[in-house]
Amino acid sequence: MKKAGKMLLTMSLAAGLMLTGCSKDTSTDAKGDQITLRVGTWEGGEGQALQQKVADSYMKKHPNVKIEIESVPDQYGTKLLTQIAGGDAPDIFQVGDGDIRLYMEKGAFENLSDYAKGKNGINYDDYYQNVLDVGKIDGELYTLPKDYSTLAVYYNKKMFDEAKIPYPKKGWTWDDFYATAKKLTKKENGNIVHWGTEMGGAEQRFLIPLLYGYGGSFISNDGKKFEGYLNSDGSKDALNFYHDMYFKDKIVPTTSDSEAFKGVDLFGAQKTAMALGGRWPIMDYRKNPDLKFGTVDVPKGPKGEVNSIFYAGYGLYSQSEHKKAAWDYLKYLTGAEGGKVFADHAFTAVKKVAEEKGQTTDKDFKPFVDGIQNVQMFPERISPYYQATGSKEVANLMERFMLGKKMNIDKELDQAAKNSDEELGKAQK
Repeated sequence: MKKAGKMLLTMSLAAGLMLTGCSKDTSTDAKGDQITLRVGTWEGGEGQALQQKVADSYMKKHPNVKIEIESVPDQYGTKLLTQIAGGDAPDIFQVGDGDIRLYMEKGAFENLSDYAKGKNGINYDDYYQNVLDVGKIDGELYTLPKDYSTLAVYYNKKMFDEAKIPYPKKGWTWDDFYATAKKLTKKENGNIVHWGTEMGGAEQRFLIPLLYGYGGSFISNDGKKFEGYLNSDGSKDALNFYHDMYFKDKIVPTTSDSEAFKGVDLFGAQKTAMALGGRWPIMDYRKNPDLKFGTVDVPKGPKGEVNSIFYAGYGLYSQSEHKKAAWDYLKYLTGAEGGKVFADHAFTAVKKVAEEKGQTTDKDFKPFVDGIQNVQMFPERISPYYQATGSKEVANLMERFMLGKKMNIDKELDQAAKNSDEELGKAQK
């Protein structure tokens, strides 16, 4: 899986986009049964090589099928939009979780539900349900998962030992987390040597465990209203809690603090004692002989433990000329066969493969896998209008927040919710 920035690939689809024409048939076969399947991806380098490995395995079993991996590491979304507009998109293409509903609304995805339930279908129970559900819109299946990550808390064992603080355990609360981070923040001569934790800054997906754990949310479950949700008591309590961490007790590095380190991974450099994060840096941390770390489940809020998810999947192009063949490869790519290749580098949604690869028992991976059951769906998935409405309001608020602007959180959320509802009304017309 790519890092969060890649995983959260977001693009604006033109309102007047027309899906016309069909993808080109590049097959050449005297027997008439040789076909070529094009697979679009934003991954290059190692990621592309892994996809090629899966393709090679499939082609050995299906000599009549040629699979071409089309890697576009830069401006992937822009090129894909152009291909869709021209009716020449890949038969299968990779998609980030925040764009699934947008592509579905524009008709670029084939509905996979009937394929999945057919003779050459899949067993939904083979997958982690909350991961599979990311690819569903209104109960219909549009994408299948390549890989994913939830969130967990990394902690520096040496810093905990030096402070004589017991390692955190599953079931701890956000209050426990705050108190621990406060104790672990170390100062010398008025300067911070290392902070107690880092939190993901203004990234909205990272706010979900805290916001929803306190009973708040970004938008209503039906995607039709912000007021009463974005500015609910739970949302206000959570964001005030967040604000205090940064500016009252200063146990989290601010944007300017982080920028001073010029992109250095603060937890890896042992400048923070804890970090809320995804799976992505684990292998690098394991290679660092000076870093002794552990991972633990996300803390619980008053409304329970809530987690967030980052997902990359594949969809089948609605204008593909080879839908049955594309489906057969798609389920191979995202099923046990592909999962065994990808699982050495990322979390797989195929339960059997996750167990075989030790992801359910590995001490560092287990908190992430356990967190699947607590995933709360992100707002982009709930509403196709979120990115153009509430997301902008929250981003504006959080940008000012992270710059240390003095603000009344309650009033700010009231205004953000009001503005978001006004923009939502305009977007739906």
